[in-house]
Amino acid sequence: MKRGVIGWGITFSILCCCSVAFSASREQKLVTRVETVTVTFKHGTLAIKATGMARTPATMDRGGQLVRRGAQATLNKEGLLEYNMVFPAVANYGGFKLKPIAARLHDKSIPAGIKGVRIYSEFNEVDGLLPEPAPKKSRSFLPFGKKKQKEAEGATL
Repeated sequence: MKRGVIGWGITFSILCCCSVAFSASREQKLVTRVETVTVTFKHGTLAIKATGMARTPATMDRGGQLVRRGAQATLNKEGLLEYNMVFPAVANYGGFKLKPIAARLHDKSIPAGIKGVRIYSEFNEVDGLLPEPAPKKSRSFLPFGKKKQKEAEGATL
């Protein structure tokens, strides 16, 4: 019993120390440039998808993050929320090839009157505007109301 408890204690301490050691070697860095930004607003949640390029030795899309810029839940003059796109950089990496970085964010704490988001990188910023809602046509549940609408549309064509 004692050996089992000691074994689990050693395993737990090794795992805790390794995560601290590996996270200390990574630093958050702004991506070199932002390529695309897609913004949607559904059910009170703002969903943001952004892709960019950065200098990293990774062969696949490295997971980036969107970090809110400035004070919490404040819009700029254009009505846009501002975010920095960052990724976990490798320390002392001196390569020149740019590799793709992808980031997603689902934000529920958004202020009223938002028009979109602005994503900042090292060399550029990209705006992602919310799509405008399509105007709804008035619909009638009565069959003769539909017939009148069709006749009116046919007369204008």
